[in-house]
Amino acid sequence: MSMFFTSSYSLPDSETLLKFKASLVNASKLDSWRNNPKPPCDGNRANWVGVLCKKDTILGLKLEKMGLSGTIDVDSLSGFSKLRTLSFMNNNFNGSLPDFNKLSRLRSLYLSNNQLFGDLPKNAFESLAGLKKLYLSKNKFTGEIPSSIANLRKVIEIKLDGNKFSGKIPDFKQHNFTLNLSNNALEGSIPASLSKMDPTIFS
Repeated sequence: MSMFFTSSYSLPDSETLLKFKASLVNASKLDSWRNNPKPPCDGNRANWVGVLCKKDTILGLKLEKMGLSGTIDVDSLSGFSKLRTLSFMNNNFNGSLPDFNKLSRLRSLYLSNNQLFGDLPKNAFESLAGLKKLYLSKNKFTGEIPSSIANLRKVIEIKLDGNKFSGKIPDFKQHNFTLNLSNNALEGSIPASLSKMDPTIFS
C-alpha cells in the first residue's frame, strides 16, 4: 500500500526578502540583507534594515529615500501573510501601479514621490478593505480616480495630490478622513460629501 503526503511549504522570511530584493535596481543600501546571519525579526526588534517587526513576524517594510527603482515584486511580498505596512516613498520606481490587491491585509501603503504613471484600474484597491492610509502623491498617474479608492470605508487619510488625474471627483463614501486632491487636472463640481472640506485640497 502506498501513502501520499501533502504539505504546504513557504519560504523562510529571509529568503522571501532576498527574492524581493532581486527585483530591485540600485538596491545597494540593502546589501546587508545578503550576508546577515540573523533572522529578519527578533521579537519586536528588526535585525534587517527597513523591516518592521512584531512578535518575530514581519509586519511591514519601510524602504524610503534609498534611490530604489525596478519592480515592486508584489508576488514575493505576498509570502508575508501578516503584512500591514509598505512604504517606498521618495524612490525612483516607475511603470504602472503593481497589483496590491494581492496583499489584502495591508493597512498602510505609501508610494509618494516616485515615477509611477498611467491610468489606474477602477478596481486597483478593491481587495484592500482594511486600508487606512494611502499616499500616492507626486507621481504621474493619469485618468480618473478609481472608484475603489472612494469606496475604502476604513481609510482615514488619502493623498493623491501632484499627479495628472482627470475627470470628475468621485463621491467618496468615507467620513472623518483627510484628503488631498490638489495639483491634478480634475474638473466638474465638488461632491456634496466633500463640500465641508478645506477648499485648498482641490486647488
